[in-house]
Amino acid sequence: MINTSLEKLQSALRKGMFNGMKTLGHRPGRVIHDLHYGREPEQKLDIYLPAGDDRGAQLVFFHGGSWRSGHKDEYAFLGSALAAFGIRCAVVGYRLFPQVRYPAFVEDAAHAVAWLQREGSRYGFSAGPLFLMGHSAGAHIACLLALDERYRTLAHLDAASIRGVIGLSGVYRFRPENSELHSAIFASAGPDFETVKPINYVGPNQVPLLMLHGSKDTMVGYKTAQRMYEAAVAAGQKASLHAQKGYGHVRPLFDFLPFMPNHQKTMALLLAFMTEHRA
Repeated sequence: MINTSLEKLQSALRKGMFNGMKTLGHRPGRVIHDLHYGREPEQKLDIYLPAGDDRGAQLVFFHGGSWRSGHKDEYAFLGSALAAFGIRCAVVGYRLFPQVRYPAFVEDAAHAVAWLQREGSRYGFSAGPLFLMGHSAGAHIACLLALDERYRTLAHLDAASIRGVIGLSGVYRFRPENSELHSAIFASAGPDFETVKPINYVGPNQVPLLMLHGSKDTMVGYKTAQRMYEAAVAAGQKASLHAQKGYGHVRPLFDFLPFMPNHQKTMALLLAFMTEHRA
């Protein structure tokens, strides 16, 4: 009972925080809400388009929430920020635990990308190469979609169709067997959970990685990103890791708000990565 009440309180606080960020982060631009890429109510996405200059790049974002919480609507501030800098952005919703378990949420992500490649041009989202980005569990999903051939095939993508992956506070290596909750979420992959860990898919022919991770992240420790970076570089994959000094788990998202002191710096970092690997 206490745990349930605590979870409800945490959910309410999270929702309030993200709703505030949505309001504060609003910018001019065209937004197309609630495009269905599947039949389930959660299988929807929003597209954010630049009001002015278009850099000719596009990105798909997957939210975090430990694979069991979060909603695409909470990330309007992020879609608006990218559109304000000339990036076409799709923010994807997907089914969550306990409604589904792994690999359903990764499959949802693959179906969303396949839909964008097939139908996105009708809404200003080109069928060309794209970048994937996610926060926390969303970074885990983005990495699996980009690095695991099973999900690229499901998304009707070849490796060249994805120009890079950007991970914010990402989950790249973890041990589901040490958590009753994670063991339940990833039960279909047990008892050997290695197939659900993005770190096991690094390689010389894989897409470039950009990882931003708070040095004070107590939910997904900085060493998680450091190990992913080291494994990718050792395997011959292009990768870069930016330690965000003093940042916790959610703090990297705040830099998409226009009034934050590191907003311009973070956006410049993302744009440089996308410009380098877009061609």
